[in-house]
Amino acid sequence: MSVINQMLKDLDKRAPEQGQAPTTIVENQKSSTFKIVLISVVVLLCLNALGFYIWNLQEQVAKSRIENVIQTAPSQSNEVKKQKISTTESVEQPLANQASQPTQQVATSIESVGSVLASSSNKVIPSEIKSVDHAALAATSQPSTEMPTEPPEAEKAVTETLSHQPSKVIKPEVAKSKMSVSRRQLTSKELIEQKLIKAEKLISLNELTKAEQLFEDVLIIKPEHKEARKKLAALWFGKKAYQQAVNLLSQGIAIDRQDGELRLLKARVLLKQGQHKAAYHTLKPLDSLENEEYQVMLANIAQQTEQFSSAIIAYQVLIKMQPYSGRWHLGLAITYDKNGQFLLAINEYALALTKANLSASSAEFAEQRMQALGE
Repeated sequence: MSVINQMLKDLDKRAPEQGQAPTTIVENQKSSTFKIVLISVVVLLCLNALGFYIWNLQEQVAKSRIENVIQTAPSQSNEVKKQKISTTESVEQPLANQASQPTQQVATSIESVGSVLASSSNKVIPSEIKSVDHAALAATSQPSTEMPTEPPEAEKAVTETLSHQPSKVIKPEVAKSKMSVSRRQLTSKELIEQKLIKAEKLISLNELTKAEQLFEDVLIIKPEHKEARKKLAALWFGKKAYQQAVNLLSQGIAIDRQDGELRLLKARVLLKQGQHKAAYHTLKPLDSLENEEYQVMLANIAQQTEQFSSAIIAYQVLIKMQPYSGRWHLGLAITYDKNGQFLLAINEYALALTKANLSASSAEFAEQRMQALGE
């Protein structure tokens, strides 16, 4: 029995040792499987990175080739356009053959990479590698120094190539338009108008000295500018610079002797100085001018200086302009009366009473003078 018990004990000791052996074998098998999977994943990632690098490289090459074609196509000379068709075909055929070879090589290399990736794992090959456009690769394989025969065909080929690449659209660079600002010198007319407008604003702001300077600038540019001369003379007249105004107006009259307004302004300045004869001689050259204000001043100054013949002419011009007015007949009658022409005076007094625009006091004076002359 002791021997049997000893054998049973030996069997019990051996049983645990036999149970541990299989466990060790299973663990070794699991460790080996994990290493294989890990290596496969690493290889797969490397292949994916290699495929992406190849795809990115081909895309950059395609972009550079297309940009070269776009930049060089418009600068093709007319001589290249006039090449014969036979010469063009003979040149294009070798280029097409040369272009197809690298394209096929690149496509084959990419397909081999795809097959390796597919065999290594069950993961899907990236769509960018599967959808490689052979037409785009063919376009990129052409040398940048070669030019298409016709620029419109080159542009069409580039457009078609771009349309075959849905993932990325390459746009030709457009030169930015530059806006240049240049100063334009004003003409004398524009400069004068600018100064006149500014002078008017200064007058409204009561800055008369600055306005005078602007009018003087205008006359320096254009001495015959009447409006600037008149306004400057009026400013000087207002500040009682009479002699300056007279000299300024005399210069304008010398430029245009038929300007009645300049003569009228000068006569007013002279009257302000008490120079009646000078005012009369200023107005006398235009004694037939049909201007009411001008003729009224001439008639008054002529009577004051006893130049009755000039006064008579002035009133006759006024009657011609306004035959319905009794004032001018009355003025002519008074002039005749002063000049000793009594019969003509009586006749004009009578006409004045028959006309309009005669006040009651003037009508009474005309009747009294008619009675006095009739006696």
